[in-house]
Amino acid sequence: MVTARKRELAMLAMSVALVVLAGCGSTGQATPTPTPSRLGPAMVQVENSILARPQAGLQQADLVYEYLAEGGITRMTVIYFKPSGNQRIEPVRSARPVTIRLWHAYHGVIFYSGANIHVLQQIQSQNIPALTEGSDGGTYFSRDPSRRAPHNLYTDGDRLTQGLKKDAPRVTYQLPSPGTPAASPAPAVANRVVFNQTNAHRVTYTYSASDSAYSYGTETGALIDKNTGQPIKPVNVILIQVAHHDAGFTDVLGSPAVDFDLQGTGPADVFTQGHRYTATWDLTNAELPLKIVGADGKVMHLPAGLTWIHLIDPGSPITVS
Repeated sequence: MVTARKRELAMLAMSVALVVLAGCGSTGQATPTPTPSRLGPAMVQVENSILARPQAGLQQADLVYEYLAEGGITRMTVIYFKPSGNQRIEPVRSARPVTIRLWHAYHGVIFYSGANIHVLQQIQSQNIPALTEGSDGGTYFSRDPSRRAPHNLYTDGDRLTQGLKKDAPRVTYQLPSPGTPAASPAPAVANRVVFNQTNAHRVTYTYSASDSAYSYGTETGALIDKNTGQPIKPVNVILIQVAHHDAGFTDVLGSPAVDFDLQGTGPADVFTQGHRYTATWDLTNAELPLKIVGADGKVMHLPAGLTWIHLIDPGSPITVS
């Protein structure tokens, strides 16, 4: 009977031990590791009119979206995931409707000179972090006396970081790791790429094997980064076909404001390492970064370095040689 009682107590002790282990998560199943959060990126509005050139600070960016603003002039949303340094980034100009769409994809802080009242209302109603020249006593911007207003507002990496620490949302999305696109199907050679982004902005990219990058040329010559004195050289150039439409209001010059149908999926062409890849852009989830999907149906992994994305009209001719 004593032996039976000992056996009963042993079984009870084992049961308690199992309950304690289960409470500690030791069930034999791996506990998922939470994705660490980080600050969202700086998203700087930069002009690309002739009067805005040469721009500064674009070569140090991680990602640039360039799109029609008005009158054939393009604007850029320049994204820095980890900005730093005191080199100038200029000229900073106004936000546009598509800036709002890009913010939802990347969840950073918009740095800009202002915006149309309709865009400002969206920024305010959606609680989008956005900093202008007047924010926090002018902490984030200065004026370049060597340039004529309004093309003379500038910032730098250190000031962007200061703004991010104050206002940036925390994000957990993962960007594709650097790599090389799949070699099948075999990509076409693409040492020179020419297209009209607008009726006034003709773009020519010329590949340099020694730089492993494309030099950006415009209708007036090379697009120079004032900080380096050299042509801007993206490692990866992506053309995504996206229709645009009248946003329903006019800009400060009285021209119809432009918005883009940047949602869902559409055709894309990727140029990297002197080759052209047919792809698809994917923004089916408007709250996550735009994906570039290869012919194999998988997200493309591109070489590390500056990536430049042009929004072009569907069916735009592209000359490649």
